Amino acid sequence: MKKTVLAFAVAAAVGVPAAAAADTTLYGRLNVSLDFVDNGEDSSAQLASNSSRLGVRGSEDLGFAGLRGVYQIEAALQGAEDDVNRAFGGSDLTARNTYLGLAGNFGEVRLGKHDTPYKMATLPLNFFADTLGDKHHVVSRAGAAGAGAEGTFYRRLDNTLLYMSPDLDGLRFMGSYTTDRNDDTPSDTANDLDAFSLAATFNQGPMYLAVAYEQHNLDSDDIKAWKVGGTYQIQDLTLAAMYENIDLDFDDRDAFHLGLKYQLGQAYVMGSYTHAGELSNDDEAQMFAVGGGYDFTRRTGIYAVYAQVNNDDFGAYGLAGSGKGKGVTPDGVDQNVKGFQLGVTHNF
Repeated sequence: MKKTVLAFAVAAAVGVPAAAAADTTLYGRLNVSLDFVDNGEDSSAQLASNSSRLGVRGSEDLGFAGLRGVYQIEAALQGAEDDVNRAFGGSDLTARNTYLGLAGNFGEVRLGKHDTPYKMATLPLNFFADTLGDKHHVVSRAGAAGAGAEGTFYRRLDNTLLYMSPDLDGLRFMGSYTTDRNDDTPSDTANDLDAFSLAATFNQGPMYLAVAYEQHNLDSDDIKAWKVGGTYQIQDLTLAAMYENIDLDFDDRDAFHLGLKYQLGQAYVMGSYTHAGELSNDDEAQMFAVGGGYDFTRRTGIYAVYAQVNNDDFGAYGLAGSGKGKGVTPDGVDQNVKGFQLGVTHNF
C-alpha cells in the first residue's frame, strides 16, 4: 500500500505515468495509551495519542550529478490543548517535520519545519520516547514544561534550513539555521529571534556517541545549551548516559540521564533515572521510570510504563513537554507527579 496505491492515485489524478510517482511513500504510526496519572493534587484516567502521525515522503532523480529532490509532509494526530482536551482533537497537517530538499553525495539539505540537530542527536538514548517516562520531561528544558519556550531545547522549528552530512565511516555532522522562531517577514524585529543548532554523531559497532550545541538569539540575551551522550550495547543490554548544560544568561543548570534497555526476544524491559540540577534556589527534580513491552510483529506492539517526578521545594517539573500526549504538569511547586500507562503501537 505504501508506494503502489499512492503512486497510481497520484498518477491518475495528474495524468502522468505511475512510474513517475513510484518514489512516493505513505506511512504512519499510531501510539495510543490509557494513562492513570496524578498531578500532586488530583488524579484521572485519560486516553492519549502519543506522537501518532501520518505522512507522505518521496524523492525524484533529477538526472544531474546524482542529485535527488526530496520532500516530506508529516501530520500530527494529536490531542488539543485548549478548553477541550481530546485524544485527537488537535491534529495538524504540518505539525511535524515538513520540508522540501536536495540530496546527493554531499549529504542532504532540507528547507521547512524540522527537528533541530540538537534534538535529533540524542534520540537513540531515549528508550522511553513518547511515554510518561520520556527523558525530555526533565532534560532539554530549564524548569517546568510551561516555563517558556525559549528555555526549551527539545524543538521542531519552522523557518529552518537544515544540512545533514553523508555517513563518513560512522561519523555524521548536522547543522541548522532558523531565520526567526516566530516571524521572519520584514519588520523592526525580523530575525531578532533567530537560532542555530549543531551536532556530531559517531556510530560504529556497539557504540553510539553524540555531542550537540544550540543557541536561541533574543533581543538582548542569548540562551545556549550543550550536551554529550551515547549508548553502548553489550549483547542484549543497551546502556545510555547523557550530560547537559543549559545557560539562560542569568544562571545555568546541569542535568544528567542514565538509562538501560534489555531485549528478551520480542519482549523488552527498560529503566531510567534523570536529574535536573538547580537553576534557582531549591528547584531541582528527579525522574524515575520503569517499563517494558512486547512486539507481536515488526509493526505492532504493546507496552507498560510507570514514571514519577520528585520536585524539590521550588521545583515544577512534570511528565510533560515531549511527544507524550496529554502530559501531566504539577499542581504547583513542591508537588510530585506520577503516572502509569498501558499502550499499543502500530506502524504502517
